[in-house]
Order: sequence, then C-alpha cells, then structure tokens
Amino acid sequence: MKFLLSTFFLLATLVTSANAQMRERHAELPGSDAPSAARIDDLTRQISNQLRLNEAQYIRLRALNKIKLARLDEIQWQYQDDAPTRDAKLMELESQFEAECSRILTPSQLSIYHNGQKREETPEVPVNNEGGIG
Repeated sequence: MKFLLSTFFLLATLVTSANAQMRERHAELPGSDAPSAARIDDLTRQISNQLRLNEAQYIRLRALNKIKLARLDEIQWQYQDDAPTRDAKLMELESQFEAECSRILTPSQLSIYHNGQKREETPEVPVNNEGGIG
C-alpha cells in the first residue's frame, strides 16, 4: 500500500512539473505553435483558385504554406524589436517560398502568381490628383 501511494505521489509530482514547464515554454515562445489548419487552408485555397492548381500541386503547396506560415510567425516574434533584420528575414523567406513555388507551379501559373504579387505591392495612384499638391 505504501509503495502504491508513493508511486502515485511521484507520478503526480512529475505530471505537475511537466505541466509547469510547458506553461513556461509557451510563455517564452508564444509564436512557436504551428499555424492553424484553417489559416493554411484559406491561404492555399486562395492561391489554388487564382492559379487553378491540380490536386498534386494543391497538396504540395499546402505543405509549403504550412512551413511558410510557421516560419513567418517565428520571424515576426523573434525579431519584433529589430525591424531591419525582421524585414531582411521576411524577404529571404519570401524568396525561398518563390523558389519552392517554381518547382511546384507551371511557368504560366508562376507568371500569374508573380503578376498577382506585383499588383498587391503596387500602391494605388490617384487618378486626377485630388487632394494632392498642384
């Protein structure tokens, strides 16, 4: 009986300490969890609809998006106080993503993807200079 009670006490102590260590780990690295499946699916579905991917391409792109989003969260958390380094790391991540996309996508799909990216990056210019000088 004493052996059973001491074993139970030891097991309870180990579980409690392991739980405390996991809480500390999450407090130290809040961005270390993997991105949600819904977030990965939304991004992949958006790209898939735009580029009309086949099933094999969709599966490979989903895996690639999972890695990209996890790394993106990690970079943003890790370099939150160092904007120049964060921006450089994000540019590096984007170039790695595009290199991997070039292995998955056909040349025409890659061209559509790049055109969509350029359109998103280009700021809109006012048509008749309203609110501007001159």
